Amino acid sequence: MKAVYIAPRQGRYGGELAARAVADVMSAPVASVTADTVLGDALRMMVRLRRRHLVVVDGEGRCVGVLADRTIAAEWARNPASLSARAVGSTLAEPPAVVGRRAKVLDVARFMRASGTDAVAVADADGQPLGIVTGTDLVALLAA
Repeated sequence: MKAVYIAPRQGRYGGELAARAVADVMSAPVASVTADTVLGDALRMMVRLRRRHLVVVDGEGRCVGVLADRTIAAEWARNPASLSARAVGSTLAEPPAVVGRRAKVLDVARFMRASGTDAVAVADADGQPLGIVTGTDLVALLAA
């Protein structure tokens, strides 16, 4: 297959997109579950809502991370019984995939790459969920 080069539009891909606030590109509203929800219930919610990610919140509604469908699949592959016994909060990665609304797109993309995640929750100063940024959101930003 022959590679095709398409020249970027002047001025668009430099610092302009990278410097945008993540709140400008996040998806909202978010679907969320509490950290004590069992994986099977979270999976049913994902299927019902046709989502691949859920924001995970603590008892006070503060963001503590993001649950991905691939995490549930990996847990099921390790132990199918975990879907009815394991809490969502026990599967969350460290550091938590949560950023503030003023985080820049470039910083979020770098965090996602370094942590191996494809989504981060966006929270306000009190930790309440505002939205979610996924790899799809970043691709849509570049393709616009």
